[in-house]
Amino acid sequence: MRLIPKLVRRVLLAIVLLLVIAGVVVYFSLDHIVKTKVESQASSSLNLATTLNSARLSLFGGKLNLKQLDIASPQGFSAPHMLELGDTDVAVSYGQLRKDPVHVESLTLNKPRLVIEQSNGTLNFKKAMDLMPPSESSSQSSSLKLVIDELKVQDAEVVIRPNLPGLSNEITVPVPSIVMKDVGTGDGAQNGAAIKDVVMQVVTALAGSASDSSLIPDQLKAILHVNVGQVVGRLGGEAQKRIAAAIPGQFGKTLADIVKDPQALTKDPTKALQQGLSNVLGGGKTQSNNPTTQPGDVKDQAVDAVRGLIGGNNRKSESGK
Repeated sequence: MRLIPKLVRRVLLAIVLLLVIAGVVVYFSLDHIVKTKVESQASSSLNLATTLNSARLSLFGGKLNLKQLDIASPQGFSAPHMLELGDTDVAVSYGQLRKDPVHVESLTLNKPRLVIEQSNGTLNFKKAMDLMPPSESSSQSSSLKLVIDELKVQDAEVVIRPNLPGLSNEITVPVPSIVMKDVGTGDGAQNGAAIKDVVMQVVTALAGSASDSSLIPDQLKAILHVNVGQVVGRLGGEAQKRIAAAIPGQFGKTLADIVKDPQALTKDPTKALQQGLSNVLGGGKTQSNNPTTQPGDVKDQAVDAVRGLIGGNNRKSESGK
């Protein structure tokens, strides 16, 4: 009779061990599922190859760590990756990972590295924006959407490779911390932001912040300002305000003024454009010594960028006036 209790105990112990093993297998399977999902969703949304070294869900829930998320450069640029996110911490519940949109309490990007390159007159992040599929396309209809209460960027580095005569081959700019709130909740909707929109908000905020550095020559600042303005102009109104608030210095203030009062061009377009261009191009000190771009060319591009910020049409040609 004593054998029966011992047998029961052994059976129960075996069952417990099997459950523990099964739980461990499921746990690591979830990590693999998250890794695969992040890679596929980001690659599809950005139209750029995206790789993730590993994903780690907290055993007790509520935390997700993404290690070495790399976003490739557009074709035609030399850097293997346009953006490298070395270590990303996500505060999100298990249940939210199955919802649409996914509600993230906080997203912290630790030591990201953005490489800005110029090739054939185009900057890589502007080219990346041009290549992204439209949100309304069928391939984007089932894409992952995010609502992020707080997005933090810490200890970022922006590496600029201007590929222009007379400038350094590479300029490295440390960027102060950036905080953006309520990403994916603006413009009267709670449907979330696509991965591409989140990434481009981070990229333009980093590029705009780097352009405020004293390490950047004036002519290169002008090029960065124009390209940031053009990309920001293609994002939603709330995203525009969020990015402008994240960019320090005069350039950030200029963007904030433009997106805050879109009627300015309607009231007095000449004055609004002149004021905006003066600020965007560094107080009108455009760059007679610019080795590749004439002042008039930069001004024309900046007109397009400023109009793009408020959804206006491109500048009309002189012959069409």
